[in-house]
Amino acid sequence: MALPTRKESFELLWHHNVPQNIIRHSIAVSRLAADIGARLKAEGKKIDLNLLDRACILHDIGKLAAIQSGGSHGEVGYSILLKHGYREVAEVIRKHPLHCILDSKSRPKAWEEKILYYCDKRVREHRVVSLRERLADLKKRYPQYREGIRRAEPLVYRLEMELLGKK
Repeated sequence: MALPTRKESFELLWHHNVPQNIIRHSIAVSRLAADIGARLKAEGKKIDLNLLDRACILHDIGKLAAIQSGGSHGEVGYSILLKHGYREVAEVIRKHPLHCILDSKSRPKAWEEKILYYCDKRVREHRVVSLRERLADLKKRYPQYREGIRRAEPLVYRLEMELLGKK
């Protein structure tokens, strides 16, 4: 499996002109994911913590390009990482956008995918917040996706229960 180092991951973000606020967000997602991933791995779950870390760092690499082109940032990021030869990371980040949980084909299934998906929904800008606060923020910031967010909500809470045992 070809994985970039952490240093190479940040160099990729800079090369693709990812804004500093998105990089700060990605670092916060990575920190939260490291905690959850380590706990689940200690419980016996098969998790590649390096793959998880790189996917968290790089998950929004396609965000700016997608905003400019009107595409899905998960798909744009997937394409960018494939071009750099990082298929495994590309596959994980492809499934992190909110709507993916609504589709059985794109729904996060591997532990790394589930953890990235969930942690991205817990980090607002660069702060870890409750799932309720983050989903409310997304509805406010993206009113055009409010209905999709509403449909995804129970599935995201179910994922939280799977990962953290929370109700």
